[in-house]
Amino acid sequence: MVGRVSAAWALRDLFYAFGLGFLLSVLYTAARIAAGNGRTALFLCDAALPVIGAVLYRSAAASRFFAGQPRWYTLMGCVLCFFAGCTTLAPLCRRIGGRIRTAVLFPAFFLNSRMLHPAVKAVKKYAGEKKRAYKQSTAKKKRAEQKKRLQSTSCVLYNSKQD
Repeated sequence: MVGRVSAAWALRDLFYAFGLGFLLSVLYTAARIAAGNGRTALFLCDAALPVIGAVLYRSAAASRFFAGQPRWYTLMGCVLCFFAGCTTLAPLCRRIGGRIRTAVLFPAFFLNSRMLHPAVKAVKKYAGEKKRAYKQSTAKKKRAEQKKRLQSTSCVLYNSKQD
């Protein structure tokens, strides 16, 4: 049986649990931003959260908490602080993540808008002109063939005898 914990030590353990919950919310939000919005990535983040949370909570309980084992109030403090942290941090982290993504991907966007997009546009224009010229030449050849294939007015009768 586990001994009683004084209120001061219980409060200290609760603050450790709050910190652990906040740390988990920061890690979870950062992982979701880094993983992107794909279903598989979000599933992996959501599936890894309870495993990592349980390992960190049990580790903190064994190493930092006064009683050396998890208590219901520390677990509830950790969970509540996790949800509070996710609620408050998610919009801020999304904005920061968007700015980081923009800063990292700016050279690619710049190259795309200044070099690749005009080059692709020019190639499409060239291909369109070639296609149009090919269609015109094939239409011209078809018209010429149709003019050459005028039907003759004479009829050839088979099985007819000529004297």
